[in-house]
Amino acid sequence: MEISSYLTAWGIYLFSAIGLVFVFWRMTRNLKLRRTRRSLRSLVAVILFTPINITTGSLWLAPAYLVGSYDWVLGKTEKALEAGLYISVAYVLMMFIIMLESVLRRIFGMGRAH
Repeated sequence: MEISSYLTAWGIYLFSAIGLVFVFWRMTRNLKLRRTRRSLRSLVAVILFTPINITTGSLWLAPAYLVGSYDWVLGKTEKALEAGLYISVAYVLMMFIIMLESVLRRIFGMGRAH
């Protein structure tokens, strides 16, 4: 794959993923439980934006959920589990950042984030 095709594909994917996150953000705005709303939004963002390297020896990234599901169907469970691990770690980090933001808002007396 040429580098220009690779970058074009990533550009189209990122534009589409941002659109999906925006639509999901609007869909979840009426959820009353703030923590549920924020964790669902972060889960969608993590799933769509977490990359994984698909080759050894060079850096060719692809969305982890696509690589994981494709390799799972092909029977390559170790690469699929690696993709799942990347997504899980990214989600845990996102939840940590959200909790840290909540604690800092309480410490500094700032208003609630909506």
